[in-house]
Amino acid sequence: MKKQLSNFILLLSLLIIILALADVPILAMEVKQTDQKNQKEEAEKQEKSDQKSEKEEQKFVLHNEIVVTATRTKKTVFNAPQPVTVLNREKIAERAPNNVSELLSEVPGTDIVGVGPNQGRPVIRGMRGQRILLLSDGIRLSNSRRTQSFGEIPALIDVSGLERVEVVRGPSSVLYGSEAIGGVINLITHLPDYNREGTNVSGNLGYRYSSADEQHKGFVDINGNVGRLGFRFSGSSRKAQDYYAPSGTFGNITLEEATNVIDSRVQDSNFNFFLGYRFSDSNDISLKYENYKANDSGFGYVDPAVYAPGDPTIQLLYPNQKMRKLTLRYENRSLRFIMADGISFTGYYLNNERTFDTNITIPFFPGAGINIQSSNYTDVDTYGMRLELTKVLFSKHIVTYGLDFYQDDSQNTDINTTEMFGFGPPMIDVDSVSKVPNASFRSFGLFMQDDISLFKRFSVVLGLRYQNVNAETKETEGITDPLVNSTDSTFVGAANFIYNLSNNLNLVLSLGRGFRSANLPERFFKGVTPDGTGFQIRNPALKPETNFNVDLGLRYRQSNFYVEAFYFRNIIYDGIQIKSTGEWIGGLEEYQNVNVDKLRLQGVEILGQFSLDFGLSATASYSYMTSKNLTDPAELRYGDTYGSRLNLNVRYTFPNNLFYVEYHVRHNGRRKDVDLGTNPIGLFLPRFTVHSLRTGITLFKNSAFPQQLGIIINNLTNTLYAEFSNASFFRPAAKRHILFTWLFRF
Repeated sequence: MKKQLSNFILLLSLLIIILALADVPILAMEVKQTDQKNQKEEAEKQEKSDQKSEKEEQKFVLHNEIVVTATRTKKTVFNAPQPVTVLNREKIAERAPNNVSELLSEVPGTDIVGVGPNQGRPVIRGMRGQRILLLSDGIRLSNSRRTQSFGEIPALIDVSGLERVEVVRGPSSVLYGSEAIGGVINLITHLPDYNREGTNVSGNLGYRYSSADEQHKGFVDINGNVGRLGFRFSGSSRKAQDYYAPSGTFGNITLEEATNVIDSRVQDSNFNFFLGYRFSDSNDISLKYENYKANDSGFGYVDPAVYAPGDPTIQLLYPNQKMRKLTLRYENRSLRFIMADGISFTGYYLNNERTFDTNITIPFFPGAGINIQSSNYTDVDTYGMRLELTKVLFSKHIVTYGLDFYQDDSQNTDINTTEMFGFGPPMIDVDSVSKVPNASFRSFGLFMQDDISLFKRFSVVLGLRYQNVNAETKETEGITDPLVNSTDSTFVGAANFIYNLSNNLNLVLSLGRGFRSANLPERFFKGVTPDGTGFQIRNPALKPETNFNVDLGLRYRQSNFYVEAFYFRNIIYDGIQIKSTGEWIGGLEEYQNVNVDKLRLQGVEILGQFSLDFGLSATASYSYMTSKNLTDPAELRYGDTYGSRLNLNVRYTFPNNLFYVEYHVRHNGRRKDVDLGTNPIGLFLPRFTVHSLRTGITLFKNSAFPQQLGIIINNLTNTLYAEFSNASFFRPAAKRHILFTWLFRF
């Protein structure tokens, strides 16, 4: 099957290259004329819809950003039919995050799980892991071998090489399929401008230092063109030590002194190379290679002896991880076909290798206990493609349709060692049977979306997708369970409405049904759970999760003021959760992933910004969320996020952006309706407030080699705190520390 998939993608790629070459001489003049006509019509439409002067437009910072992830067509945030946020290249450079997830603490409705430079993962509206789809340039990074709770790490893509990050809150299954049930994060990389004549080369050279973990990171980005041939090379190298959390009290936990967060270190590197050729102004082909390597990264933990003597010690460590990805993309934006005005094809191969170690010590009494050690090696090959076509009909419809396909082939090995000590000679048991069998996960989808301009002020986006997912186990050494071939299929749809109450006020209503098929660990895992407290059995009969989400919002803008407010209500049907079966195996309680009938998440997200002519500006956001298991109302917690959060940024920017200074405050409210298990934090998650100071200066701005220096002081008040998702497995944030950045442009 793997060979057949490779041949299919190769043949389709060759066919598209032939089409591109054949298309150039026939359509060159038509392409140019069509582009000029389209540009003129788009400019006139933009002028009529916005009716804003150039001076006023310059003041709009948030809602004028362009977003493509929500509808696959270019729209401003103000006119997007879903709640979206765009973080551009300048904002990313100023914040200097370790990875994309660290940017989310200031985005409404989003959160972060995990600590350290490598292991941060996104949370959107209380959903994380496999309920969030992670994309790179519109193509999925997620794979079916990751556990539901964790998902893929955004660190696979170097944040310093991104052009922008687009965050869509709410389901996007119509366009992207499974896992987009909670939202989508699209990491859009910087590409060269190869539509210029002659030879041009430009780039960045940068350095980042963090005092919290003694981190040193260097990165380089070189791009340019030789005529219509474009190229880009970028790479980074980073080494960080374990960071320290401050002393203080958080709930019932007290740290008497600055404390090491063990396994929060990493040594990693990114490398990618892009080569593209532009046949005409709207017809190009490209090849991109990406490579990521990481060593010694972990989930981070504080030794329980520091704050809760006698508690188990749980170490979750990735000794190594490798990702290699090859992507071929062809795009023609000016076809003259009856069925399509534009076509985009992407074929890709992705390999993801990792070793995951768990080391758990459960003390019974001094000198006696049990050690559980597990080492899992996973090698996942992914073959995928996406074919997308667009057609403009009757000047009022933009139809986007196509198909996507991918297959994950997962190979797994496990070595599990259990040692009982303190009862005479140590009793050691070694088991080399994989907890998840070798398996494949295949997904095929057909989708169609119609963006309709019904009236001058009213537009509708309607979408429909059919999805078929197959999970199949393979023969695996040591596993005698019968082979399983499980298939599920579903239809999902969306209807998004946007009404311009005035040129400055938009009403947005978004209705969407999403889905998520159970992945390989959820269906087939059998063995001791990673935390060592239970034994999980398989459930290959899991049904896919589906949901129905409603977003109702307003966006308002003026020359120097912008505000948006959204209410959302998301009900998940057949939600997958791990539950106790009531049985016991080998002294451990038995668990199994099961479908829960109905889960509800709802909340409010508010964002506002104003700016004054002399450089002073402020941005504030407020998010509030509640969650409930409607099938079992007595269960306290479902959503993995805060209950409420307030962000406030006050900024002064010197004229011509020569320098800026910004003060940021974030306040997370107390979360009471939550079950933190046996963690000694207590019965609720305490409130906390974090302060940061940022400043930057541009040197030699008008020269050929401008440079930017940035200084950030995080956690100014040296507060001991942990994000919601890092609390029950206590992983506090770093103590007060300084970030220094240097960026040289040429």
